[in-house]
Amino acid sequence: MKITRLIAGCALATALFSCGKNEPGTITGRWIPEGFENAVRYEFQDGIQYTIYGNGSGEFPSLVEWVQANPGILQHHYEVKGDSLIVDLNFGNYQRALMEFVCGNDVVRLHQESVSGAVTAKLYREGHDLAGCN
Repeated sequence: MKITRLIAGCALATALFSCGKNEPGTITGRWIPEGFENAVRYEFQDGIQYTIYGNGSGEFPSLVEWVQANPGILQHHYEVKGDSLIVDLNFGNYQRALMEFVCGNDVVRLHQESVSGAVTAKLYREGHDLAGCN
């Protein structure tokens, strides 16, 4: 009886603690930069950050459509090291940001240092409602 209680207690504790943990976020996918909802989407795939421009009405092509329509457009390579996002802006310039995932990993705050001080940009996944969680 004691062993059954011990096993049940361990199972319950494991379930409680694993549900409370936030799984690490991933930058892979399509993101909307806050304040530019009708203009730009960023898509991070296979080490490349694509900047996709809309038609002004909030409609955006898929990544495949964008690449086919803009075969020569310059994109940026990126890598993730720990909690840091490093984007190669070309010609020896890099954008480095500490990623803070919130709202079930649907929002990422990018904390950066600039010559004028600390700057935070916010990206959120397509389909996420910022009014519910930001």
